[in-house]
Amino acid sequence: MYKQNFKPLSKLLVVLSLCLLSTPLMALRDDVTKPVRINADTVVFNKAKGFAVYSGNVVIVQGSLQIRAWEITIQAPNNTIQSITAKGSPVQFQQTMDDGKVAKGKANLVRYLVPQKQLYLDGAAELTQNNDKFSSQHIEYSTRTGELKAGIARVKGKKPDPKGRVSAIFYPTNKAQ
Repeated sequence: MYKQNFKPLSKLLVVLSLCLLSTPLMALRDDVTKPVRINADTVVFNKAKGFAVYSGNVVIVQGSLQIRAWEITIQAPNNTIQSITAKGSPVQFQQTMDDGKVAKGKANLVRYLVPQKQLYLDGAAELTQNNDKFSSQHIEYSTRTGELKAGIARVKGKKPDPKGRVSAIFYPTNKAQ
């Protein structure tokens, strides 16, 4: 698997912006203070069991953060969010960074494990900012350590899928004088 270090990001929804690519980024600082707005075709909510499932054209907006998915499941036993799982074809998200640039991402499955501060993107995962682009079938990101891993898990006895390779395109940010 490919590994790269990134500076950690804070707050649950901010991680979905992902600290893209080679430059440490921060989402708009005031996004986490904004209300979270969720729209969906249906919702199943059970506070006693600690879960909510939003289905059908789900849209979440918090400040500049926008997430679009077919289904989002939130596991929150004892009123403490443990995990958020978003499914779509693909799940799409974007957020404006403090520098004014827009970070975008997509994957068929996005999971965030809150206590572990671990984000997983699976199935045609892609992160972009400006012209820079990072893609793989599987991406893991730790908001605790800032480490990003990408690639496919190798299954013993099976040949790796050539579509599962990591692809990165980076454009120079320092122009020669």
